[in-house]
Amino acid sequence: MQRTQSSFNLGLLLAALAALTIASDALAGGNPYKSEAQEKATAAKIIGPDKVENNCQSCHALEYDAWLHSRHYATIKDRHRSPRAKEVLANMGQKSMKRAGDCRQCHYTSIVRNDDLTAKWGVSCESCHGAAADWNPSHNKAGGKTIEWGTGKSGDAAARAARLKPAVAKGMIQSDDIYGIATNCFGCHTVPNEPLVNKGDHKAGSDDFELASWSQGEVRHSFATSPGAPDSPSNRVGTPNQLRRLFVVGKLVDLEYTLRNISIAQDKGGKFQTAMVKRANDVRAKLGAILSAVPIPDIAGAVNAVPTNITDSTPISASLADNLGKAAQKFVKTHDGSKLGALDSMIPTKTKGTPFKG
Repeated sequence: MQRTQSSFNLGLLLAALAALTIASDALAGGNPYKSEAQEKATAAKIIGPDKVENNCQSCHALEYDAWLHSRHYATIKDRHRSPRAKEVLANMGQKSMKRAGDCRQCHYTSIVRNDDLTAKWGVSCESCHGAAADWNPSHNKAGGKTIEWGTGKSGDAAARAARLKPAVAKGMIQSDDIYGIATNCFGCHTVPNEPLVNKGDHKAGSDDFELASWSQGEVRHSFATSPGAPDSPSNRVGTPNQLRRLFVVGKLVDLEYTLRNISIAQDKGGKFQTAMVKRANDVRAKLGAILSAVPIPDIAGAVNAVPTNITDSTPISASLADNLGKAAQKFVKTHDGSKLGALDSMIPTKTKGTPFKG
């Protein structure tokens, strides 16, 4: 069985926020993390990346190998042992990262065992693409038969689309759904947990996280869309058009989730709110630069509605973030990147880690 079919044909982060995605509706409601009951409901539908019948590695072996070489894989082995992790745990009155929901939901992929949540893997496939129990049977079968990649029987683009459509309807976040994938990334990389930052002294987000460049580093796994796929795939780099789209969507989602974080902040002037205000102003300025370089009417209204100088006392309505999300989704549907060449000089070229060669 060949090792191709990309889970992320755009080279998006394999990252995967521990199968326990922080959804925008939860953030908008002021509850950034899932309850234990919600965690369990999601974890019960995890099939896991390891090779058993019809799960991720069965068809996505190259992508799986790329994951094994990433920090997202390694977190299950060493994150909890770091002195910094132990400091944060002590500050929060916790003893185990794998048992603390504040940690578990971003750093691990969990399953339900004996009615308890158990951290089983690091950040993995289903965190980005959704817990797979419901959609996997549609995703990897055609005519009732399991697809065998690399055998010449995997079908053409139309056949692939026919398989994936019902899978998406059942909850799969498809690889070309840049917005859906990006919300999972920023759902953790903005650390939407005020107590964890203010009390635990956890870093208030990955301040250098940038979707286009990070997606081309150690977590890139774009084998299925490479010229030699499915029989001789390569881990191709994103095209200029794809990188432009990733760049714009990344900034929109970054600002969307940062504004949501500001809206849930209770400690005015605290470390969490101060960091989010700074982040929001930085990203807002970058989106302003994007619009100055290339007029993009589909996103201009939502971006321009966001104040250019947010302070600790600036009221942030839920509609500002909601409209940014809607604009990002519209942008994905209406722009292929071909008219955004003026953005190329703005897109960082340094990747996060070394891409897996395969």
